[in-house]
This record gives sequence, C-alpha cells and structure tokens, in this order.
Amino acid sequence: MRYAFLDEDAKKEIRRATLKAVAIPGYIVSFASREMPIARGWGTGGIQLTLSLIKEDDTLKVIDQGCDGSVNAVNIRNFVTSVTQNKTTTDTLKASLIQTRHRIPEEPLSEGQILVFQVPMPDILETVEPDTYKARVMHANADYSKLWVLLYEDTSLFGDSRISNRYPVIVENRYAMDPSPIPKYDTTKLGNSKALQLFGAGREKKIYAIPPYSDVKPLKFEDREFKVETFEDKHCKRCGNSGVFLDQVYDKEGKVNYYCSDTSYCDKILEKKGK
Repeated sequence: MRYAFLDEDAKKEIRRATLKAVAIPGYIVSFASREMPIARGWGTGGIQLTLSLIKEDDTLKVIDQGCDGSVNAVNIRNFVTSVTQNKTTTDTLKASLIQTRHRIPEEPLSEGQILVFQVPMPDILETVEPDTYKARVMHANADYSKLWVLLYEDTSLFGDSRISNRYPVIVENRYAMDPSPIPKYDTTKLGNSKALQLFGAGREKKIYAIPPYSDVKPLKFEDREFKVETFEDKHCKRCGNSGVFLDQVYDKEGKVNYYCSDTSYCDKILEKKGK
C-alpha cells in the first residue's frame, strides 16, 4: 500500500493547491477532491490535507469538538495511522500535525505546527449570496456589503450579531473567510497564530489557508465590541477549571453540568492536581 493512502500525483496536486492558498491568505482554491473511504461531509477535505502533508516523523493528533475520544476523531486517527504507521498523541504541545473539527485547542500552538480544519461549507458568502458566480465576483471586488448588511440588521434588531459559530473574519484586510463552524470563542485565536492553519472541504473541493502571524479580524463595526461566549461562575465538573470553553452536559436528573471541551487540556489540569 502507498504511504499515506493517496498516490503521489494526488499529493502533488493537493500540495500545489495548498501552496497557492498559503500564498494568498483567505483565498479559496479549488482542488480535485479524491474519493476517500468515508462519506463526503465527514472530514474528507481535512483527511486529504493531512495525508498529503504528513511525513514519517510527524506526530498526529485528531480532535472532534475538542475531544480526542469522539467517534469521528478515533476513526480518522485509526485510518491515518493504518496507512502511515505515524505516532499519535493527545497532547496538543507534542503534536506536529493536528486535524480538528470545530475547535481550536486551548493551549497556544507553536511555530512548526500545522492545524488542519475539517470544513463543511467553505464560502462565507453563501449565507448572503446563493449564486456562486456572483459570490466569486464579490470576492474579486472585495465587495462584502451583503455581509455588512446582515451584521447591521442583526445589530439593529437584536443588539449584536446572532451568528454563534462560523463567524465571518477578514484575513489580511482583504478576503472575507469562513473559519469553519468553530465557536466565536475560538475566532480570536485565528489571528497572529504561530501555526499554519489549513482548511479543507472535500465535498466542495476547496482549500484555503491562514499562514502564521497573519492578521485575522472578525467582521464587526468599529463602535461595537466583538463578544464571545462567556462561562461566568461556571467550572468544569471534572477538573474544576474555569476560563476555558465549556460544554453543557445534562445528567439523568436533567441537571446541567459543565465540562472542558478540550479533553487534553482537562487531563493536564487533573494531572497537575495529582488526580
């Protein structure tokens, strides 16, 4: 079997698209998405990026909604290791290549690391412009007036944007970009990151990127503060940590409990406490 499943021509084609995406931050690049042994919509874009980039000495981490142990993360990790024999880890700081669905790890990433996002819908303009041809023209002209109108309508009616995830961002003061369905809490981590951030949409056949230390800002009016999810007075029931993104979990009695979304970070806090 070929190393990392894909044939060399496929890897070269994906790498060329990736290089173009890195050269033009936030710009959406088309690529020839291959058939993978999982259904489209379940992370095939992220997997193809990972398989085209992974080297023999890479250490892989896969998370789904911040969790290393979810079904999606475990199956993708098992598949990649079955075709590469690469080492895996749950420690964010020890991983050189991280594939993620819908979260950015709590711990800051470092230079040399690559964060690969699984993306369902790559173009942020589809929320306001269903015609893909018109959307491409709008990107070419940096015409994001419809996004601004949507933001204005939400602000005038509700006091703030109703977008809770997949919040539009402007990359290097040029392209409006879909950051994938990460929560608003993670949006501010996209900018000035030391790691290379790659986004792959297999079903839509698109790749885009945020190079390290890029300027990424959420779309907002100058006189409005960008507000993210807060968990005031809430603590993780498992490790007791606060000040991180927490998941709400209902127990059998219907009582709400909170747990760290990033399970690796939660484990480290417990380890420090000697538990």
